[in-house]
Amino acid sequence: MLFFYEPAQNLLCSFAIFERFLINTPKVCSLFDTTRLSRYKGVDGGKIYLSILGNVFDVTEGRRFYGPGGSYSGFSGRDASRSFITGLFDEENLTDHVSDMDPNDLIGLDTWINTYKKKYKEIGKLIGRYYDSSGKETDYCKLVFEKIKSSKMAKVAKNEEMAKYPSCNIEYVQENQKSKVWCTKLSGGIQRNWIGVPRKLQSLDENGKLSIRCACVQLDTLSKAELMHINEYEDCDANATTCYVTIS
Repeated sequence: MLFFYEPAQNLLCSFAIFERFLINTPKVCSLFDTTRLSRYKGVDGGKIYLSILGNVFDVTEGRRFYGPGGSYSGFSGRDASRSFITGLFDEENLTDHVSDMDPNDLIGLDTWINTYKKKYKEIGKLIGRYYDSSGKETDYCKLVFEKIKSSKMAKVAKNEEMAKYPSCNIEYVQENQKSKVWCTKLSGGIQRNWIGVPRKLQSLDENGKLSIRCACVQLDTLSKAELMHINEYEDCDANATTCYVTIS
């Protein structure tokens, strides 16, 4: 049965599936190499498959988008994970290499793959950058998904930080060549029942680099450790909700 799983299945893939069956690994699925996957572009009414992060999906039901001449036909018959984020279909972007992408881009790819898992049938794995000839995750695959995991955790932490330290309203004032920074119950787009005072907050950006931004803070709720990352603006009253400052 395993060896007749699909007529196009080559002996290497058949052996890999048989091996995975013997060692009782998770759900057995079909394995594709790039040549085999490239046959499924919907030509002459045929099936349409695509891969994202090495996961192969049957998108035939979306033929008007993924079939020949469709707006997303560039994704068909290949793994063009990078293009899902960049929206570009040149040779530089029609690739499955994504480990160098920004954290938000990696989170975007995770959203894409989860969307496909909900909408289309996942039918296999692509042998290459993400999965080996036995369908096992490669080191590259583990690296990318670890980066996705850490990016999502960092985003959650950043959202929690923004809720605790909402950004100030900022407006440049031409007359005195300074910036007006002020706090309200809606500043930073965070609705709350307190106003806070403007302070310079040291924090890590999405790439893990130290940055300084204007934040509205509740001084009486902060610990000594938290106060170490918060500084007053020069020439601004400690209790003022509005200040005129120089922002570099």
